[in-house]
Amino acid sequence: MQEAPRITLNEPVPKARDSDGLHKRRGIWHYKLKIAGKWREVSARTTSWQEARKLRQAALQAQEEGRLPTDYAKLVFEKASEGWLEERKAMVAPKTHRIDRERSAALKLEFSGRRLCDITSDMVRAYQMKRTAKVSPRTVNLETKVLRMILRRAKVWARIADDYKGMPENKKGPGRALSPEHEHRLFEIAASKPGWAVAYYASLLAANTTARGCEIKGLQLRDINMLEKTIQIRRASTKTDAGARMVPLNDLALWACARLLERAQKLGATEAEHYLLPAALYKHKRPEDPVRRTGFDPTRPMNSWRTAWRSLTVAAGLAGLRFHDLRHHSITKLAEAGVADQTLMSISGHVSRSMLDHYSHIRMAAKREAVAALGRTKEEIPTKPAVQVVKVNA
Repeated sequence: MQEAPRITLNEPVPKARDSDGLHKRRGIWHYKLKIAGKWREVSARTTSWQEARKLRQAALQAQEEGRLPTDYAKLVFEKASEGWLEERKAMVAPKTHRIDRERSAALKLEFSGRRLCDITSDMVRAYQMKRTAKVSPRTVNLETKVLRMILRRAKVWARIADDYKGMPENKKGPGRALSPEHEHRLFEIAASKPGWAVAYYASLLAANTTARGCEIKGLQLRDINMLEKTIQIRRASTKTDAGARMVPLNDLALWACARLLERAQKLGATEAEHYLLPAALYKHKRPEDPVRRTGFDPTRPMNSWRTAWRSLTVAAGLAGLRFHDLRHHSITKLAEAGVADQTLMSISGHVSRSMLDHYSHIRMAAKREAVAALGRTKEEIPTKPAVQVVKVNA
């Protein structure tokens, strides 16, 4: 028979090992996580043992799933956003990078001084409500998209993703098509001043080719074929892969291209890679700008004709008309002319029927004509079937 172990009264009784992984420091619960092979102490920021235990379990699960916040999450928003923009610079087009920077400006004002790991879903919702009072829901959603990408970079978006909801957008969009009278007045006014020449020629191109403003600015001399009467829109100047396309030119678009080619040659555009609309260097007014000088640079495209466009639309009584509306207008005219959907999508660079519907604003006049064609007057309805009599020689 085996003897029971002897217990000496002088020996200390071993303490039960604490298996919850928590320890207190100055009244606050802490726990440890092994990150990149090193143990790191993490504060639960609570005096409640139950809450600290839940936080530790959630952190361990996130670690297993690869969702544990990185050191990047400890950065304040303005510093983290600059780092994110710098990383993104090598992955996206210059224009996309510029747009991302513009969208992050409002975010910096709201979240300045806050660490990424401290941003909550309530803060994001408050930002949405605040910004909606100033800009459209579409703009708010695009800005919060930048916020999501920054928080994902720090692996902290997942914890608030379930509580996030985007702002409802107007799916029809703000685009509009011009009536024949408005179209005539717009181009008549645009042609009335030499200072509006670029905006005039560009608007003729947009209204007759479905080209976006960015696509027109991105045209190079090699993209214009006056003999074949076409322009080639390359991927570098359009929004999507489907946007790269060859577009035929009608007489108005061909005339506008000829005027822009004459202008470009006078401004020094001679090589195939030179832009149809060279950049104006005199508009760079900042002293630190390295290209601050007079003249034009045909190796870079112009930035905008916004000032001229706003002036001529006001003069034409069409204040608020966007240059992009000419794309809507052009697609609408093609749809009204009965152009097949596949042909229309090939010209405009769309990839889906939903996008085609978004841009096509069939005017009420065309709808009335279509409905009227369904009916026939009483005189047009034959009372007896027409019978053809054929004489046969005996």
